[in-house]
Amino acid sequence: MRRVASLWLDRFAEDRHAALAELVSLVMVVADVPSQTIVMKEDLQECEEPVDVVQNLTAALALEASEKGADFTQHWLVAREKGALRVRENYPAIWRELVVAPPAGALLAGLLELLRAWTLALSECQFRSIRHAAVVAGLSLVEGLGVQCRSLRDFCSAAAVQIRDAEAQHEAGPRLASLGAELQSASRCAQELATARDSLGAALLSRRTKDVDPEVRCSCFDSLGRWAEVDAQACLDPLWTRYLQFGLNDRDSKARSAALAALQELFRGDPASVPAAVTALADRVRPRVLARCHDADASVGAAAVRCTVALAARGLLAEDDFDPVIDLVWDSDPQRRGEAAAFVSRFVFNEDILDYPGGQASCAIAQRRLLMLLQFVGEYSDGHLELVERLVAALWRRASCLEDWEAIAALALPLGGSQVPLSGELHGALIHLAEATCRLAAEDAAATNLPQGASHAEAVLDRAARALAPRLPALLVACQAEPKVMRRATALCSNLLRHCALRSGCGGGCDGLVAGAPGEAAAEALKAGFLRQPDSEAQEHIALALAHLLDLCAGARPLVRDLAASLKARFLQLAPLLSPQGPATISVDGAAEVPPEDAILATVVRLRILAKAFDVSLCDLEGFGATALCLLEDRATASDESMVRVTPQLSVALLELMVLVLTRHAAAVLQPEPLARCVFHDPIDQNQLRHAPTAAEDLLSLCSALLVQDPCKQVRIAALAASTALVTASWNGAHFAAAAAAASGEAPSHWVPAVNEELSLALCGHLGELLTEANSVPPDCGRFPTGGAPEPGSSRTTSAFSLLFSVLQASLAPAAAAAARGEDSATHLLLSDSDRVRLASLTCAMLASCRHHQVAAGPLPALILSQALSPREDLQEAAWMLLRRLRKEAHLSPENAEAFFSTHVGVGKLSPCLQAALLSSLRAGVDAAVGEGVREGLLEALTPWVTKHVVEDDYLRELATWAGSLAGGEAAEAYQRAGLAGFVEACRLTSQRGGGGATTPAGGRGHPGAADERNDGASPAPEPPAREEATTSKRRRTSRAAELRASSARGGGGGGRKASDPSQLRNS
Repeated sequence: MRRVASLWLDRFAEDRHAALAELVSLVMVVADVPSQTIVMKEDLQECEEPVDVVQNLTAALALEASEKGADFTQHWLVAREKGALRVRENYPAIWRELVVAPPAGALLAGLLELLRAWTLALSECQFRSIRHAAVVAGLSLVEGLGVQCRSLRDFCSAAAVQIRDAEAQHEAGPRLASLGAELQSASRCAQELATARDSLGAALLSRRTKDVDPEVRCSCFDSLGRWAEVDAQACLDPLWTRYLQFGLNDRDSKARSAALAALQELFRGDPASVPAAVTALADRVRPRVLARCHDADASVGAAAVRCTVALAARGLLAEDDFDPVIDLVWDSDPQRRGEAAAFVSRFVFNEDILDYPGGQASCAIAQRRLLMLLQFVGEYSDGHLELVERLVAALWRRASCLEDWEAIAALALPLGGSQVPLSGELHGALIHLAEATCRLAAEDAAATNLPQGASHAEAVLDRAARALAPRLPALLVACQAEPKVMRRATALCSNLLRHCALRSGCGGGCDGLVAGAPGEAAAEALKAGFLRQPDSEAQEHIALALAHLLDLCAGARPLVRDLAASLKARFLQLAPLLSPQGPATISVDGAAEVPPEDAILATVVRLRILAKAFDVSLCDLEGFGATALCLLEDRATASDESMVRVTPQLSVALLELMVLVLTRHAAAVLQPEPLARCVFHDPIDQNQLRHAPTAAEDLLSLCSALLVQDPCKQVRIAALAASTALVTASWNGAHFAAAAAAASGEAPSHWVPAVNEELSLALCGHLGELLTEANSVPPDCGRFPTGGAPEPGSSRTTSAFSLLFSVLQASLAPAAAAAARGEDSATHLLLSDSDRVRLASLTCAMLASCRHHQVAAGPLPALILSQALSPREDLQEAAWMLLRRLRKEAHLSPENAEAFFSTHVGVGKLSPCLQAALLSSLRAGVDAAVGEGVREGLLEALTPWVTKHVVEDDYLRELATWAGSLAGGEAAEAYQRAGLAGFVEACRLTSQRGGGGATTPAGGRGHPGAADERNDGASPAPEPPAREEATTSKRRRTSRAAELRASSARGGGGGGRKASDPSQLRNS
């Protein structure tokens, strides 16, 4: 940039008007003015005053914008295109160098006054792009003047020291006189430049900090931050700080963040020396900065917290003001939470625990820091230990003590020796902290877009597995007394065992950690916890841990089988007691009398949780499967609900259980040798598996009956989800088995249950009811907590099937509790708004992933796609999910493509496979126009498929020829009534257009960096835009539009734009 500025200064010395015209052209190029209007040196010679030239320019642009249309809101200082970042870096640098490169005398001789006049005149332009570019130029001039003033002050300080040294040595002569003259001249220049800087800065900030364009205001506050880096002492003057106080209340979040960043720069410095000006500024802005910590915009809140860090570092923040900042450690936004964690680490803890990068404290130091963290959690979390995960997320990869698993194990477990493990609330907080760290590392390790972070996370998990995996039984025993802590401990076990299973044979020291006796001991501890713990979430984690342990320890399989056998036997023992003649209460393990409904529900809940890891039926469809189906049949065929003892909660659990069991059997039937990985450890009985198709059909029949006549809405939703999941799993299994058989040359096994008309109508009717209720919820209420249903097949999120049944069980829990108290449970069966929305979204997500041919050909997909017009974004997402799947699968076969085009619109040139499918669909539409009665206007509805120009012209001409031949047959009149003439004409006109479709226009806005990427070190000076019409037509002069000044405006609509290419900025 220094060379560019020097070349311009040379041109300025040769031809002042030409050089100034180049600067004005540079502003217009960066402003991306969509016009042929340019400024040349003749314009400056005719109008010496910059204000007059700018007024003429504005009038000319307004005239052209009114004729052609233009957009003055998008330009290079706010663009996101390639090359825009270089423009934002180089453009201010050029203006800054224009006042840094020349000597002070040259600036004061008239150059500075001209630059000031032109930037101020352009900054008053009514077009915001020009105004923004001029404001940035003027602010950069102020920054450059600050650099000049600082250099002169440094020279004056050095000269003063030399003069004192010379006087102390009694030296006299020309050197002392010369130093004195230079000092006096430099002091005078520094004072004059400081005055000019303050004058120009105040003139810009006084108007532009209140500009209507938020980008202009943001540029002003950003510049104040840069000025503070150059000369913080000068920026502490109220002349500048008052604008920062304005910025704290700006309505734009980016402007508020920029103002807070500038204040942070002003508050930085030596804590031992705090000038009075800094203290005065802190007293004025402190309340507002603290309030901005809780700003609605998270980025503003994070900037405010960083500002409070700077205040506290210089002792300008009282301890009474710490609490509002400390509470942000538990904030839901990660950006604000991370800055609050840095504040806590520096000013609340005895030592700063943020030791990354490269920090690796000793075990003793890590234990001390962990104890500080735990004491902080105990004091500030108010017993809400689930908030620990937010604290861990704020400290992840910033505090090495979270990754010292040997220190964590020493504090959590009795390892022998003199150290006593923690107990009580501190021990619970430590388990929450360890689980949150392990879960966060597992998420990073599974992320595909974080290769470096994934390797780091895997190393953390390796260390955790080596420290805790052999001690899982001790961990579970230490946590079993507290249900909340046990929930986190079981989740920690699940994550550790999952990592060991994934890393088996990959190094990291995880091989053999839980093989043999340690694995069997862990299985025994998990089995005991599964039977004793009443919390269903803990049971889910234990089941998942057992599933991973089956792959790691051969001795775990008989223990899991025994667990399943005991639960199965208890289920078969309790099921007959639910008959109308059964007892009202039974004794369970010698304890108090309980209703058999409650006893069997507890058993079924454990069975359905364990069924996700192991076949709890032990491949016994004639006994276990038949018993479960009989219980569901009792409810489906009951004429009086008061007489049936199968409660809604039990029915929902049985439906989920049977789907899981039959899905495992389907995988075993369709891929017997070798067994699929998901059922590798299941017991297999081929004689029993022959009954699997019959059991699946019976379950679908029961679901159909429940959908039609069950009075409980939750049971009907569960029947819908169970039937959808079963046909989806069976179709997927058959598809994978067919692919495997084709690869091996064997005959595939076919088993896909049919979806009859009765079930299809029941599914469609109930889904329509669900969607109607969900759409009746106001869009701003009942939002899906995670933004939408999970994508099918994702291993990082819980499936839609499991989430749906979890919502159903949670909604039925209040009714079960009311029934246990002897109250009427009907009043507690109502679904909340959020439950309605979640259930509708999850059901649509399950159906969107169903590829069963009878479901795909039925009305259910169209019903889901209709939610694209829903006022709710979460239901719209369900439609887009189905559309994405169909669009992706349309490339696989012509049949899939025709299914896609039967309901969807194509955009852009299609692949040959899709073009053939579309043409086939169009021909079928033409034939259907007169089949079984004339469908008037049908072919007019097909015309948009043609005019989209998504197929090749030759195909369209062939289609037009074929369709035109139909006009002379026996059905000519019918075809004409159906709109054949318009259809044929559309085909012909579209084919004659040529080159349409998805081609990208050759025009559009250019950008620097698109033409020339070389940088040979000799960057040319800024050149004005090319004058294409200079030699062929009369140049449009800005003075020509002087009479239009009164009609100048900000710019019209979005018309065509001329590409600008300030390549000199990019090259520099």
